[in-house]
Amino acid sequence: MLRRLLVFIFAGFLLLPCLTGAAEKPVQVQTISVLEAAQILAAEPKSAFLVDVRTRLEYALLGHPPKAYNIPWRFATMDFQVQGGRYDGGKAPFTGYQLSAKPNPNFVGVAKSLFKIEDKLLILSTDGVLGAEAAETLFQAGFKQVFNLQHGFLGQRLNSDKQHELAEKFSPFFGTRGRVNGWVYWGLAVTYTIDPRYVYPPDLKRMQDMK
Repeated sequence: MLRRLLVFIFAGFLLLPCLTGAAEKPVQVQTISVLEAAQILAAEPKSAFLVDVRTRLEYALLGHPPKAYNIPWRFATMDFQVQGGRYDGGKAPFTGYQLSAKPNPNFVGVAKSLFKIEDKLLILSTDGVLGAEAAETLFQAGFKQVFNLQHGFLGQRLNSDKQHELAEKFSPFFGTRGRVNGWVYWGLAVTYTIDPRYVYPPDLKRMQDMK
């Protein structure tokens, strides 16, 4: 009986590090809807912040949620290329002026200057794709509560690749810029007012240096 008890206790000690490690393992980046993000922002205004990682031009010209901090993940460029054409060692993902091939090198540094590690950061991109990259980078940099907003600001395109031919034949909206499921689609607040408190901080510094 005593021998069995000792074996049981010893086995418990062997399992303890595994259980402790599992408990301490940090939560990964979470993907949430824009509506869930709106709920978090309303419930936790002092600890949850919306980070708009789109380019400055998108932030200013297409509008942005009120109190959304603009920290571009990639920058707009003056490099025009057609979809599939050569661009910076790879292929252009779309026809038009391309985004910078590499992420903003100051992205994490600016985020750390604005937010605390324990803050909830809700990452908003155009459609959720680049937002996932930005969110993962912030998580790896030590931020413990990072959420990527699925479908982003504009949402999914109306034209589904699987139904492209049918949409072209029957839908009056084929080829339009309409999108679904994003921030705009659900009618959440959008402003075109540029509040200096939320613009990309390095831009403010440059403006002050010019005075």
